[in-house]
Amino acid sequence: MLKKTLELLFNIDRRWLFLLLALSIFIPIVRPLGLPNKNISADVRHVYEKMNSLPPGSFILLSLDYDPSTRPELHPQAMALVRQAFERNLRVGVVTFIPGSTGLIDEVFSTLSKQYNKVYGKDYVIFPYEPNIVAVLTQMASNLYGIYDKDKYGNEAASLPVMKGITNYKDMGLVVDVTGTSSIDIWVQYAGDKYNVPLAAGVTAISQPSYGPYLQTGQLKGLIGGMKGAADYETLLNAPGKGTSGIDALNLAHILVVVLIVFSNLGLFLVKYL
Repeated sequence: MLKKTLELLFNIDRRWLFLLLALSIFIPIVRPLGLPNKNISADVRHVYEKMNSLPPGSFILLSLDYDPSTRPELHPQAMALVRQAFERNLRVGVVTFIPGSTGLIDEVFSTLSKQYNKVYGKDYVIFPYEPNIVAVLTQMASNLYGIYDKDKYGNEAASLPVMKGITNYKDMGLVVDVTGTSSIDIWVQYAGDKYNVPLAAGVTAISQPSYGPYLQTGQLKGLIGGMKGAADYETLLNAPGKGTSGIDALNLAHILVVVLIVFSNLGLFLVKYL
C-alpha cells in the first residue's frame, strides 16, 4: 500500500510542484510572515544604534543613489532608515546623484510622511539631483548652500525650518549612503576621511564584501547589506516590510525545495527496498 502511494506521488504532474513553489514565494511577498530572524548582522545593528543615539532634532543626510534595477534590495533599506528617523524625530535631508532615483525618493517620503504626520520643509527636505558628486561633497564641506541654494521644488533651502543651524558636515549627526554604485568610496574620501563625517551605508548583497575594510578601520560606522540587511533593520524596528517579505519568500522556497529533495530520496529508497 505504501509502495503504491509513493509511486502515485512520484508520477504527480510537476506543474503542481511549480504551483506550490510559486505560492510559497507569492504569499510572503503579499503579506510578510515575519519568520523568526535571530541572526541579525552586527554591522546592521551598528547603523541602527548610531541612529538611536542621536538626540531628537538632530539632522541626518541620506544620499539615496539607486534606481529601479537595484530597488528590490535598496528601497527597503531606505524605507527602514527614514522610518527610524521619523520615529526618533530626526530631521532628514536627502540628496541623490542618480537621476533614476528621484521617483523612488518621492515614493519613500510620500508614504512615510503620511504615516508619521511629517511636514515637508519642517521635518525633511529633498534636494535636486546633481550629477557631479565630487563637486557637491567638496562644497558641502564649507557651505552646502553654495550648491543647494534651493530644494527640488525651488524653495530657498536656507529658509526652511528643517535646515535651521545646518551649514556643513559638522552640523550633521550622520550621513548614510544607500547606493548601487561605488559612491561610498567617494563619500569616504571626500567627507569621512577629510572632515571626520560619521558615515554609514546600504549596499547590494553582491557588493557588501568590498566594504569590509572600511568597517574594520571605522571609516564606516555600519553597513546594511542587501535584502537580508533590510530585513534585519526591519526586525530591529519591529516593522516588517519588503525586506522581511523578500527574505520570508526565499526562506520558504528553500525549505520547500529541501523538503521535496529529502522526501523524494527517502521515497525512492522505500520503493526500491520495500
